[in-house]
Amino acid sequence: MLRRSLRSVTRPTGGFVCLSCLVAEVGLRPHAAPSFRRSLTTAPVNAESTNPSVIANISLRQGQGIGQIPASPGSGNKKPKKKANKQKKSGKADNDKEPGRANSGTGQNVTRKIASKSVKKEGAHTTAAKSKTNTSPGRPKQQHRTYPPPPPPPRLSRQDGASIQHSRHNRPAARDSSAQRPVQKQREEQTSAGKRTHSGILESTSLSLVPLSIEGAPVPRLSYGLERALFNPGVYHLQDPRTRVYNFDPYLGSIMPVKEFDFSALNEYITSSRDDGLRELAIRHGKKYIGSSSSMTSVLSHFHYLLSAWRPLNTSLVSQGFSDSARNFTRILRAPSAVFLRYKDGVYAIDADKEFDNANILMNLGKSMEKLLTMPTEEFERYRRSSTDKVTPDAVTPETYHYTTCGNFLMRAQLDAHDPRLPGTGMFDLKTRAVVSIRMNTKHYDRGLGYQIKDRFGKWESFEREYFDMIRAAFLKYSLQVRVGRMDGIFVAFHNIERIFGFQYVSLPEMDLALHGQTDIALGDAEFQLSVSLWDKVLAKATEKFPNQSLRFHFETRETQIPCMYVFAEPVTEEQIDEIQNRNKAEIEAVQKKLLFPDELEQAGELEGGNTTVEEGTSLQAASSETITEPGVSQSDSEPDVTNSEEGSADAAADVDFDDLEDPPTKPIFAMAITIQNRVNGKPVERPNSFTSKDKWDVEYTFTMFNNPERAWAIYSACQRRRELSLSFDDDETIEDNAYQLLLQKISEQGRAWRKRQDRIEEETGTIVL
Repeated sequence: MLRRSLRSVTRPTGGFVCLSCLVAEVGLRPHAAPSFRRSLTTAPVNAESTNPSVIANISLRQGQGIGQIPASPGSGNKKPKKKANKQKKSGKADNDKEPGRANSGTGQNVTRKIASKSVKKEGAHTTAAKSKTNTSPGRPKQQHRTYPPPPPPPRLSRQDGASIQHSRHNRPAARDSSAQRPVQKQREEQTSAGKRTHSGILESTSLSLVPLSIEGAPVPRLSYGLERALFNPGVYHLQDPRTRVYNFDPYLGSIMPVKEFDFSALNEYITSSRDDGLRELAIRHGKKYIGSSSSMTSVLSHFHYLLSAWRPLNTSLVSQGFSDSARNFTRILRAPSAVFLRYKDGVYAIDADKEFDNANILMNLGKSMEKLLTMPTEEFERYRRSSTDKVTPDAVTPETYHYTTCGNFLMRAQLDAHDPRLPGTGMFDLKTRAVVSIRMNTKHYDRGLGYQIKDRFGKWESFEREYFDMIRAAFLKYSLQVRVGRMDGIFVAFHNIERIFGFQYVSLPEMDLALHGQTDIALGDAEFQLSVSLWDKVLAKATEKFPNQSLRFHFETRETQIPCMYVFAEPVTEEQIDEIQNRNKAEIEAVQKKLLFPDELEQAGELEGGNTTVEEGTSLQAASSETITEPGVSQSDSEPDVTNSEEGSADAAADVDFDDLEDPPTKPIFAMAITIQNRVNGKPVERPNSFTSKDKWDVEYTFTMFNNPERAWAIYSACQRRRELSLSFDDDETIEDNAYQLLLQKISEQGRAWRKRQDRIEEETGTIVL
């Protein structure tokens, strides 16, 4: 071996190389060291992958490859070691040559030999991009390397891809952040490539929420002594399952049926676009966009996916014995979000898109149960239709709101309940949570009425089951609503439409622990402010292209290795908006009449055979069986969804037939992709962790515009199809065809029999109240 090594020093082309000798010789030449060290890496590093749809649908600039790295000022003065590290991190083989002068000795030939072997091992196919650079006398010229792009997907054009890659390569590397950072701060935003890409930096330390002091009616407090649950972690049973002692008034054990509640006595919900007071307040404070907590949270959820790089949920709050493999957000929560930006008097109002909304019993039950939890029994009974002392609409207390500004946004949040002993403002939200058998089948909710909650832990019929489903389906929306309203948390009442089982107060730190992995709310607060600010930038770009007119937006963050958000906006008239919003109005009214006036319909003979479809959950509050004070956000929140990958291949824009599009590709559209880079205290990170108020979070964002209208419309159409598939269900998707539904129905039947036995025992022993 020693003889072969010695021979290799004198004859390096012989096939054997002594590494120590080679290092000693090549180390004398700094310009060759990086190439040698990189060539010794035998394990290939996978290059970062991005969304193929984005790369395939963005046009390349003439003369530039997708993976080409542009020349940067002062590149010739970089230290060889740093350049080697950069090459190693990108996962590309070093195939540099040293043109310009012939070096004496054998080190150059050996370096070339090993580099070529390394390229073969990694399977890389590189080409040299020759460019002229200023070189000092006696120093070899520096060449720019071109890395191979991934093979394009079939039937997809490669337009617009270079813009995203160009913007990524132009970002300063982590090791050069100290040198590049002052330049970035001087130019907060820059536009390049003929306004196809736009980049900038958002700093968490420069953002803040500004509350507006607006006097309103007093906010009610909890009744029946329920405030005890506010200051005790965990669940409060309405009735102790072991001793059968009621912790609260047994009146709560029986929920007033929706057909007996007078909903006409309640205040009508006012959307952002119809709130003239909100618009006037925005004009007075110089704000451009207005929205409510319910209309904004679905879009802010997708900004959470983008900024947190699809942070995994923290399910450590449930017991180890809870066997459920799903650890991601539900499919419906991941669906694309759509909103309307309605223009009037210089202000844009954000309204939720109700194209796929439908009515169900939970929409009504949430409103009545909110009154139940905040009123004494005598006052609540006045809302019963048969009451002789009915509540008149004029006597109902008007709603009270919290108003908060952030940038150009003015946000409104309705206040449900208040307790001065809670931290901060003392406000909290009321949520009524139906059991899983009801949420999963609102069309035939009567089949799940027997489902009971018996224990604290367990996969079925437990508070743990409902808490786990809230983590996956509702905590993100709940936490965003709490932050919009500057509240402390949420008060949850668990029920099966007929009976309340228990109560739980979930504070904002507890929700953040499940969503962000920490109880310090600094991370969630910073992400919320950055999300609103980034949304502000997006709306500014869209309204710049289509000024002073209403727009329909779609937002979708794709589950790719490098998260990327699609944003689409198309101009719409008020007539088009009303047509979309009222598309299911007749069906909703028919379902409402069936639920609220069954006796009248039965007498008229209209109820028989009335098989109006009530599809599974149509607004996020409705499907989650929570208070519907601000309805119309998203859909049902629980389904047997255990995979992270999206079903189907609806994102294949190449499968779109332009003849089938509702709008021709010639119609103007705003389409862009957003990518970001997170930095915490100046260091690049995938997502912030263990973040405190002393840390600084910067978000470097890049907007890449779609220049090809046909490609933009194709991807937009695919996004709309994904939303439709997630928020609607086929008529033939019946309970008999679903094993998961059959299991819930069986559990409900067993629970109904168990409840009858418990009622008989209670009749014999009597009712005991704490």
